[in-house]
Amino acid sequence: MTTDMNKGPITEIPITEEKISSHTKKALTLIIMLAASGVVVGLLLSYFFVNEANNQIIGGPGIYFRVNPLTPEEILFPALGVVAVCISMFLLIGLIAVYIRVFVKTGSKYIAGLLFFLAPLFIQSVLSINILRSLFISAAIPDQFQPIRETIGFGIGGFGGILVILSIFEIIGLSILLYLSTE
Repeated sequence: MTTDMNKGPITEIPITEEKISSHTKKALTLIIMLAASGVVVGLLLSYFFVNEANNQIIGGPGIYFRVNPLTPEEILFPALGVVAVCISMFLLIGLIAVYIRVFVKTGSKYIAGLLFFLAPLFIQSVLSINILRSLFISAAIPDQFQPIRETIGFGIGGFGGILVILSIFEIIGLSILLYLSTE
């Protein structure tokens, strides 16, 4: 304790560091685990989708647009799209599990409403993966059909690119909601 000549004794307030609570650590760990699971599943699905697209391009029935398989540059954005949608899907699974647990404990109609809100989002994620699966082959569309390729592909303003951007925003929103829901 020190003294100030004009005011008397001055008490020093110790500076304490705010530590991350165990609850916050659990929430962050859950989000990281769900995101990592989404990355793994997304990469596995992308691998199968690339093989499927290459089989359709090179040896499939119908019109052959080209004879060489997709290049790494052509599969990068579709693969990132599948990974983003898978991360979103796993975060939705985590949220649904948290809300089911809360609903079982409380029987809240509000929580039931949230579950009915999350179920269509989950279905949308599953359908988005199937859409991205079919868009892997968009890079194989020949140059004379470039406007079609750009519209359905992963370029700026293309359907695939928009789907990926929406998935990224969904990941951000779902992560925040999951974090707040586990508090």
